[in-house]
Amino acid sequence: MKNETERRLRVGLGRVLRRGVRNTRFRALALSLLFLVSGIGASLLINPVSAAPNSASPTAVAAQSAAATTPLSQAQANWASPNGNQFGQDYNPQDQINSSNAQYLGLNWIYPLPSEPTSLNAISSFFFPGVGVDPLIVNGTAIVITQFDEVFGFNVANGELLWTFVSPLIANETLPSGAGAVGLHAHDGTEAFTTASFGSGVSGPTFWFQAGNVKVYAISALTGREEMNFSDYTGLSMVAGNNPVAVYSTTGASNIAINQQLGILVSSMDQGIAIAAGRQFFAGWNLNSNPPVEQWITYTTPPQTQSNVPLNPSFDIQLINNMTGASTFYPGENGSTNGYTTPWEIAGGVLNNVNNDIVVNWKALSQSQLNATLYNDWGYVDQSPQCQAITGGASTGATGAGWGGQWVVGSGQTAGMVFVDTNNKDPYASPCTPGPNLWSAATLALNMSTGQIIWGFQANAHDLWDYDCSWSETMANETISGVNTEVILKTCKNGYLYEINALTGGLIWAWDPPSGTESPGPSRCPVCYMWNPLNATQMNFDFPTAMTNCAPAFTTSCITGLQPPTLLWPSEIAGFEDEQSFDPATNQIYATSHLVPYYTGYVPANATTYFTSFGGETTLPCPNCGVIYNNFTTWDINAATGQIGWSYSIPNQGYRGQTDVSGNLVYLADSSGDILMLNAQTGKLVRDYYIGAPMDVGVAIGASVSGQEFVLVPVGTCSLEAVTTCPGSTPGDIVALTLAAPPPSSATTSTTTVTSTTTSVSASTITVSGAGTTTTTTATMTVTSTSGSGVGSTTLYGVVAVAVIFIIATGYLAMRGRKPAT
Repeated sequence: MKNETERRLRVGLGRVLRRGVRNTRFRALALSLLFLVSGIGASLLINPVSAAPNSASPTAVAAQSAAATTPLSQAQANWASPNGNQFGQDYNPQDQINSSNAQYLGLNWIYPLPSEPTSLNAISSFFFPGVGVDPLIVNGTAIVITQFDEVFGFNVANGELLWTFVSPLIANETLPSGAGAVGLHAHDGTEAFTTASFGSGVSGPTFWFQAGNVKVYAISALTGREEMNFSDYTGLSMVAGNNPVAVYSTTGASNIAINQQLGILVSSMDQGIAIAAGRQFFAGWNLNSNPPVEQWITYTTPPQTQSNVPLNPSFDIQLINNMTGASTFYPGENGSTNGYTTPWEIAGGVLNNVNNDIVVNWKALSQSQLNATLYNDWGYVDQSPQCQAITGGASTGATGAGWGGQWVVGSGQTAGMVFVDTNNKDPYASPCTPGPNLWSAATLALNMSTGQIIWGFQANAHDLWDYDCSWSETMANETISGVNTEVILKTCKNGYLYEINALTGGLIWAWDPPSGTESPGPSRCPVCYMWNPLNATQMNFDFPTAMTNCAPAFTTSCITGLQPPTLLWPSEIAGFEDEQSFDPATNQIYATSHLVPYYTGYVPANATTYFTSFGGETTLPCPNCGVIYNNFTTWDINAATGQIGWSYSIPNQGYRGQTDVSGNLVYLADSSGDILMLNAQTGKLVRDYYIGAPMDVGVAIGASVSGQEFVLVPVGTCSLEAVTTCPGSTPGDIVALTLAAPPPSSATTSTTTVTSTTTSVSASTITVSGAGTTTTTTATMTVTSTSGSGVGSTTLYGVVAVAVIFIIATGYLAMRGRKPAT
């Protein structure tokens, strides 16, 4: 063990040194070592797995009930939803930590996460381990869940482990249900928090999550005790209209949304990219029954062939007739430069929807027009001989539920509604899925009591790019024509940000990054514009390049044959594959887009690939696209007008996670190992806080019971969208930052003797104090502190032994924070 530890430390230090040389800036080597050690620490230093599963510490209840000495509102003290609050705003109104004192944020405690359980080694996800969802902070307790469905409750004040819960995942338990292997991947929408009591036996503060074994768990947020679990997907037969050989090839757990007043939980199934995709649905579960029972199930795609429900090629039309709003985004027009785009699309910026001129309003079309466009959408009826050979007459594809950010439960004007989203078309490329493919890549409003689809907004028809709308919804209030109106702010991977009337589903405006900002020319490739859902030729394309490669003569053989690879930007891992934030105090949106071009090739579907998670496309990154294309940009956008306030770009890096706002600071947690803190008013960099481990989840901001605000961030998970090499590789850590005493006002260099505390193997968190035996070590280190014009400081602390993490007695402990560029 010792030799292996030393080897890993040498390798890790070498990586950090090489990266520091490449970037021509000195990194905090000791702190990088700290994270490498903490990756080993799961077994060497503190071994959280050794804690008894589902056990609770008496201090958990004490931590919850202690009265805060500093008066904070609930909104300021808590981060009680995956995206901050019930409206999905990634916002905390606190101002204790703000743009004037961010330079004094320092490390308070670290919790190293355990490695993957050996029982799950056989189904290792291609995603990184660690924590893929934002921590929740409620009444002084932080709750985090790993990709392996291990849940930990911490005392926010010091990182003391209060309780643990480990869901009993078995590698192959979901295979008989047509759901594939257990999915070891979670996003922010897979968890929820409630305070109500339900007839199912759940009461008081409760943490809910959808596990990889397709079960919903409810555990006490006070003790970690399991209160209830139930299967919200019981197999293909649960879904009427499924082909007997359909699959839900999950890549992760489904989102859940809970209405406490109604006692209804909404869930679905995530979907892979298999051609044989199962029928898409949303289900409502009555939490006042014990066990919970299905109250309703709603379908967004037609019944499939060979199922227990007759084929219905008019399914889309009948669905639209029962909806109050139904539209598909299409800002192009006849006579444009290439037949499907307009000059203002190419220019980018805000597109105001005047008289529905940038959408196809399905409600305004005649029945004959609907029949001509939507009859046999998805192609289940009269499959061609080519498709019959591929599918055997079974499913030609479908879509899945969205993921990536929380679904929003309505309130006020929209009480009783829930806003959900859907995935891309599955498969991406295929000659067997004609039509607009409603309701893939869409946002939907459902009645939570009945499941009725109230309205639907599709972001792009006949999605061949993997431009899903799986990422978060945000609710806000806007004054429209003098009337206070609830709106949904929605980003999709097609690179557009939408503002939608939450009551009606009507598009208010759409926003696209302006040309010349993210790239030298247009911010999207020539075939990355939305297609016309009323154009039958375009609705039969099977690959994006059909538009250009077949022009001007569109023939069946051309649009359904092999297509050469094409460079897409934004690619299938770009656009907006993260969660935006909204500050209701300033009415500003903060959203982060990125391009990350990929070469995409067409791989024809056949009977061999029919049952596999294979989308008909293959992708490779573009190594020579240059820094101007490989970038991410954070935008400040006025929610009333869609106008840009400022933008801030980072080259050579994609972005995944959240854009958070609080205390006039916009937080960006990056795969490079940096937390960027921008002034929310000006977009200027306030602080670049180098954590030393990659991140693909946003920060969570909440308070201890004493009223002290903390910034929590999961680290150690590298974004798939990262362009540069991620620093280090560990099972991950939970890092807690808080304000510390300011350093001396002038630059000083001194030798200081400090007292540090380390925890024994029995403890679970590296902090000033905690459970277990402690030892006191006296060490001498050189501390260099430089103060800059009130906006930043640089402090480097050494680590004198790999088994010792120093907590400085003065309370000012900082990892390296670089002085911002001028």
